[in-house]
Amino acid sequence: MVKSEIAKLLAVLAASYPKFEVDEIKQQVWYEMLQDIPYQVAQVAVKKLILESPYPPAIADIRKQVAEITTPKGEQLDPAEAWGEVEKAIRHYGSYREEEALASMSPAVAKVAKYMGWREICLSEEPGVVRGQFLKMFSQVQEREKKEALLPEKLKNDIAKIAEKHDLKLIEGGKK
Repeated sequence: MVKSEIAKLLAVLAASYPKFEVDEIKQQVWYEMLQDIPYQVAQVAVKKLILESPYPPAIADIRKQVAEITTPKGEQLDPAEAWGEVEKAIRHYGSYREEEALASMSPAVAKVAKYMGWREICLSEEPGVVRGQFLKMFSQVQEREKKEALLPEKLKNDIAKIAEKHDLKLIEGGKK
């Protein structure tokens, strides 16, 4: 998105919310935080927010709405569906065919199963406890990925550079 398109979005918001004021600083900050979003998508997100809320949106609200709009239906599993994938893989592959089992799952489910340990999941004598742990961990991983998806690419790169400079471990890929 270019600055003139940000100005249009801010003008729409100012027209929709009487107390929403626009100045040069606000326009610059909004541009910096939303420039990676295509104008048409941002426009739809703003219209949707105007219809849904009596309060003016913040930048975070727009990014959340954009993520919601652009995430394909069915890509987001709920934790119970995710556990269903694990159970199916246990039945089909057992504890000895871990690679095949993990490959049969969606990436997010496989990531959590790998974190927990495939053999430990399969061989647990308390499946209800393992299920509860999986559901909680899956929800946490999903939440972290949603938050990361909201960040502009430039900010993600800046965070990665800082982490690398200070030798911090990035959780997402387990890299240093």
